[in-house]
Formats: sequence, C-alpha cells, structure tokens
Amino acid sequence: MQPTNESFIRQPRFLILTALVLLAALCRMVDHGFVNVAPIGAMALFGGACFRSRKAAFLVPLSALLLSDVLLNLTRHSNLWSEAWTLTAFTYLAFVLVVALGMLLRKRTRSVFAIAGGSLVGSIIFFVVSNFGWWMTMGFHAPDFAGLTQCYVQALPFFRNTIASDLAFNAVLFGCFALAESRVLATCPAIAEAA
Repeated sequence: MQPTNESFIRQPRFLILTALVLLAALCRMVDHGFVNVAPIGAMALFGGACFRSRKAAFLVPLSALLLSDVLLNLTRHSNLWSEAWTLTAFTYLAFVLVVALGMLLRKRTRSVFAIAGGSLVGSIIFFVVSNFGWWMTMGFHAPDFAGLTQCYVQALPFFRNTIASDLAFNAVLFGCFALAESRVLATCPAIAEAA
C-alpha cells in the first residue's frame, strides 16, 4: 500500500533519506580548504534517485542546500548572493538538473556502475552550468566564445575535485542508505513496504 500525501513524511524510509541529505548538507560547514569538495551534487543525485515522491525528491535536497547556504553566510560572514545573485541561480539550476538526473536512476540505486555514471554525468552538468553562469555574470572573461572557452579551461583544475567529491559523497549516501534499508527497514517488512 502506498502512503498518502499526508503520511509519507512520517514513513521510516523518508525520515532516513531526509536525515542523510541533511547530514550531507551539514558537511558543507566543514572548512577543509579544498575548493569544490562539497556534497552538493551528491545530495541532488541521491535525492532524485531515492525519494519516491517527486515533490520530496526536489524539495528536501533543495531545502537542505538553501539551509546550508544560509548557515554558510552566517558562519563565514560572507554573502554567497551578494556579488551575483544570478550566479547562485545557475548553481540552483544545475542542482535541479542533477535531481532530475537522479530520477532516471530510481530503479538502479543498487548498481555501482549506474551510480558512478550518474555521479560523473552530474559533475559534468554542474561544471557546464555553473561555469557558464560564472562567465555570464562575473565579467572576468570576454563576452564571446573565446571568453567562454577560457572560463571552462581555467575551471578544469577544480573539476577534478568536483568529480572526486561527488563520487565519494555518492558512495557514502547510497551506501549508508543501502545499509539502513537492509538493517532498519528490512526488520519490519510491513513498514518498509508502505514506505
């Protein structure tokens, strides 16, 4: 039996998924000194792939991203939106596209190859969209094809961090959820079926 719209947020599966996304978002608070090492892409792919409700697949990861952005602004005394709010819009657009990509993986969340492939494609989406936004809004490069090309080339050293970060965080999120499904949800089949 599928849960009603009113009850799905009380289901164990939903609560576990939400907790994992929120924990990933809190990892953004750690100042580790590496550029582009963050769980953003993984949160999006994981949310799209694992939440059964399309609404939750978008709202939970987006809310976690927004919350972590607000906390970063408060704790680091810098405004992520001050220089170019349109650049932030490109970041959120890339995030939404990766959530949609995750939805294509819904029936293959146990496949290491599907998750790794989705992670790589998600990294590429984020790289293309966010750097296009950087080129369009920040004014550091010429407003022509050569400037756009230069922007992408200069961003390549950061791209490997994005790929490694997305792969690592996806491994943790999907792995923890698989473990939770086998240990927690499997112990009560009736609840797991409803979730």
